[in-house]
This record gives sequence, structure tokens and C-alpha cells, in this order.
Amino acid sequence: MAPCRVPPDRDLDVTKTVYTVGRDLGVSDKVMLAGFEAGWVESHMNNLDCGDRDSLGVFQQRPSQGWGTPQQIMHVPYAAEQFFTRAIRVEQQHPNLTAGQTAQRVQRSAFPDRYDQAEGKARALLDEAKEAVGPGKPDRRQRLAVGMAADGRVEVFHAAVDQIYHTYQHEPGGTWSGWRAFGGPASATVALAASPDGRLELFAMNGDTFMHRYQAKVSAEWADWYAFGGGGDHLAVGSNHDGRLEVFASNSSGVHHRWHNTPGGTWHDWRPLDGPAGARLAAAPASDGRIEVFAMNDDIFRHTCQTDLAGTWREWVDFGLGGEHLDVAKNRDGRLEVFATNSSGVHHRWQNVPAGDWHDWQPLGGPVSARLAVVESHDERIEVFAMNDDIVQHNYQVDASGAWRTWQDFGGGGYFIQALRNRDGRLEIFANNPGGVHHRWQHQPGSTWLDWQQL
Repeated sequence: MAPCRVPPDRDLDVTKTVYTVGRDLGVSDKVMLAGFEAGWVESHMNNLDCGDRDSLGVFQQRPSQGWGTPQQIMHVPYAAEQFFTRAIRVEQQHPNLTAGQTAQRVQRSAFPDRYDQAEGKARALLDEAKEAVGPGKPDRRQRLAVGMAADGRVEVFHAAVDQIYHTYQHEPGGTWSGWRAFGGPASATVALAASPDGRLELFAMNGDTFMHRYQAKVSAEWADWYAFGGGGDHLAVGSNHDGRLEVFASNSSGVHHRWHNTPGGTWHDWRPLDGPAGARLAAAPASDGRIEVFAMNDDIFRHTCQTDLAGTWREWVDFGLGGEHLDVAKNRDGRLEVFATNSSGVHHRWQNVPAGDWHDWQPLGGPVSARLAVVESHDERIEVFAMNDDIVQHNYQVDASGAWRTWQDFGGGGYFIQALRNRDGRLEIFANNPGGVHHRWQHQPGSTWLDWQQL
């Protein structure tokens, strides 16, 4: 067998991809350097289809050692995420290690000094990749979707860098199936909704494609993926008064939407809705059944709504300044309440009367630049969970009047967060970080919380 040939120079596409994955994961400078040291030592930053024994890819990861399938390892974003998530844990457990020592803990090489010795070259490659990628914020598109099947079982979807993964409860409140490959677009943003007959529908979109998959029967197996549209930035799903789902997606030209022609039936073609380009989206039904849509990018926040139940839309109106993330919930009396985050924390505004005009924005405190999960408790009080890279905090209304308590620490930081109310009224929170997807839930509706558990 011919020896594995390692090219003398890096593949710039590989270094750019590794850098982008590390940036989006929010890794430290040391962990980023560890990735470039390991990549240079193992492959000169090339995606090799050969190696010692069954080693493959940029980091020479081995399928036989639990790094993934050969196809996964040869997908550079997957390989980089696998390296970085392990390196993050090493750094947390051993903060005084050098970048090279951190790389060695991940790679377990027979030649442990090679990584630190490659520091100079790795720094040069890192600087080159950073300049080639250019400035940009980490990708914080929603990668978690949670929902409840018609029989009360919770289902969770996690969009990874190679495909989507799925786990579900065997029975309501029971044990979990374990994660299973679910296909779909790589590095997608995802949203989950239920048709009027209770079948779950999953929507997944990345920068290149939009795909859709749904349960073929209520609480049963899923039909295959099919193309649903072109790529974009963010998406949200709303439900019309008659149960027809309506999907909203943003891209560089604004917001677009398509909807069920009949409840659970075929889909209308995409139609432009204008609105802010590349916006984060939230959609919710007003008390009278009209859908209201909120769209926020870094610079502007706008709002539109259906003017009647026939689906006519009004013009977008300014709703506030740009920010990081948004979510919307409904108060006990039907008034919508919108939450948004920016560099100064969490802010909210609410309808003065159901389906009516809006109160001015008010600060709510909480973590800065956080991702939000908002849910209505068993007694219809709104509860808010806000997570940034460093911390999760929790706040809730103390009564139906809308008074709020102070924020309480709820766990460490992470990437994405979702919340739902179980059939018995207990709230359950799902979040992911370098250690995977975790969840915690109330002992009883409205009571104390169990500790975080890995899912």
C-alpha cells in the first residue's frame, strides 16, 4: 500500500473552515491555537483521505476510536467541531495547559511535544485564515427545536455541522431513545410545529437550501425530506386561526413566507413579505387569531401582522432598535409580550390590550447578548430563560399582573436554548454547549427544578 502523502502546504479552504467553526463555537484563543497546531502537525491543514491505520481528515481522527464515521470525519466542519468540543472540555478541566498540551490531550499522540513545537506555524496559519474569513459575528442561528407529539412525548432535534440528530421520549415523561441521525441540511437553523391533526413538521434551512420533513402519521414515523425552498438566514413558523401553518424565512432580500392552502395540506408558493434583511424572526397568533411577526437584525426591529383572518398583511412598522435575539409569548388575558436582547441585557414590551397597541420598551435586566427561550407556565405566567456564552439566568412573572421577580442563575453558558411545557404542566428547558445537549425540568408544575442532565 502506498504511504499517505501529506502536501507541503495548507489548504486555505480547510484553514478558513476550521477557523469559522471555532469562532462560531466561541472557543478561546488558546483552544483555537490548539486546533491549528493539531491540524498542522497531523495533515498540514489538509483533508487527507488516508493516514495511519484508519486515521482520516484534517485531525487524523479514527472511526474505530469513536470520532465518527469516515464520511463524517471527512466533512471538515464536523471534524473541527469534534476537535474543538473536546479541547474546550480539556481547557475547562486543565486551564493551565499550553495550547500544544491541550491539543495533545485531545489527540493522544505518541509524540506529545510536536504540537507546541508547531506554535509559530500555527499562529501564521491562524492569522491568514482570520484575515481571509474577515470580520463577522459567531453564527447563532437556532440549532435546537423541541416539541410535543400528539401523545405527549417530547421530541428534540439538534442541527449539527453534518446533519440533524433526533431523540424522543419512549413515553410521556419517560426515558429517551438516544440520539439518531435524521439527515437534512448541514449547519441548519431549525423550527418545529404541529399540524392541526397533531403531526409534527420540521423545517431546516442553511445558507444554500431549505428542506421540510413531517410525521407521516400522528406520533409515528417520519416521511422523507423534500426541498422546500432556497437557503436563507432565519426562520419561524406560525399557526393561522384555522390551523394552517405559515412559514417565515429571512435572507438578504428581506422576509418571505409560504403557507398551507388547507390545514395539513399542500403548500402555497413562496411570496415576498419585505421586512428587514437577514432578520431573526418570531411569530405568534394574536388573541383574535391573526398572526403577528417580529423581525430584528443587528440594526433595526420591525413588526407586521395580518389585518384580517383572510391573511392580508399590513406594512411593516418600526418596533425598536436592532439586537441579538427575540422571542414572544402570550399573557393570560391574550396580550402578546415580546422579549429582545442586546448588549445591555433583556428588554420587553407588551400589548396594552389584547390585539391592541404596544407599551414602550422597558429594561428587564438579565444577561447581555443572550439567546432567549420564553414559555407560559401551567398557570399562564410567562417565564423567560436567557443564555449567553457564560451563563443562563431565569426570570418569571410573579402573578398575572405582569410583575417580575429578579433574575436567578440557572446554569452555565452555551449556544442555543429552548423551552416547552409538558402535558402535565411541568416546564422543561433544553440547551446545548460543548458538552452536548442538556435539559432540566420541574419536579411538579410551578415547583423547583432538577439539576441539568445530559440528553
